[in-house]
Amino acid sequence: MRRLLPALLLAIAPLTFAATDVSGKWAGMMDVKLPDGSVNSTPVTAEFKQSGGTITGTAGVAGMDQFALEKGALDGNQLTFEVHAPDGVYAVKATLATGTELKGEVAFTSPEGTKVTASLTLTRN
Repeated sequence: MRRLLPALLLAIAPLTFAATDVSGKWAGMMDVKLPDGSVNSTPVTAEFKQSGGTITGTAGVAGMDQFALEKGALDGNQLTFEVHAPDGVYAVKATLATGTELKGEVAFTSPEGTKVTASLTLTRN
């Protein structure tokens, strides 16, 4: 029995990680580093719904319009999705650092072709 328990724990550990669920409400900050070195911080919110590796839901600036997620996916601890807002497309790549914290980057492209990157930190509510 003493040998079986460690083997069993090692066998189910990957299943526990694979069962990660990001469903729920998240809030945090998107920080854009400007050319002059200053940082423009914007509060953002998201609500995710997970079905297997597919992520749907909404995201946007806190207290403002929320937009539908597109191409949402969770692969291991890597979350990716896009938000198509009137001011452009936000492509998000984030890592689930803990069960309650996502950290990553946002690549923004305006309709005119302007590109900006930002860091993103979200915490599950």
